[in-house]
Amino acid sequence: MSKYLLLFIFTLNSFCVLGQKREFYLNDDLNYISKNEFEKVEEEELTYTLRFDLDTCFMNVKVARLKTGKIDPNLYNTIQKNVLSGNPISNDYEILLINFYSGNDACSTKSYKENFAKKYNKFHKDIEATTSIKQVFTYSSNDKIEDFGKKINWQLDTNSLIEKNFFPIHYPCSGYVVIDNLGNYFCERGEYCYSQSFVNSLKEALQNKSLLTILKF
Repeated sequence: MSKYLLLFIFTLNSFCVLGQKREFYLNDDLNYISKNEFEKVEEEELTYTLRFDLDTCFMNVKVARLKTGKIDPNLYNTIQKNVLSGNPISNDYEILLINFYSGNDACSTKSYKENFAKKYNKFHKDIEATTSIKQVFTYSSNDKIEDFGKKINWQLDTNSLIEKNFFPIHYPCSGYVVIDNLGNYFCERGEYCYSQSFVNSLKEALQNKSLLTILKF
């Protein structure tokens, strides 16, 4: 679990009665919701749930696998400096693809990582040949990261910038975030892998100058 939830968890535990585990429910923004709202079946939004067993409470989080939004220019510039190592995006419409690994978990098996590496070998040249797409791989924990093989160049998430802003809790098999230079972003939290349709959607987003294309792939 992200270290940025420790204070939140401490506060949550303070509401619990010793010897009796209570259930708490939170939405994707980590705000309290009712049990009924938590169990409501979403018609349009792809969701899943995570359950954290704390010392005195259970914390249930309703996660939106796909999340969109817009970040402010200052944060965008900071992200560029942190992950692009002196190769900032130009003033033209360009896309930054950040693959994020939060550390080993039950989902992130060795076979999953080996399959990810195979898909990387198949598609990364196609992505990197498109100069308007900048791709990086960043991690918050390097536990078992060697299972991805030696070809992927992973770099530490400096100051936990990506984790804090896009992956505030530990999502199974981590995820990715796509950000354009207008500050619009599209984030998938949870298991994913390269595919031809994903690569095509990135190229189409460049052509249309809109990340909405990625939502359709």
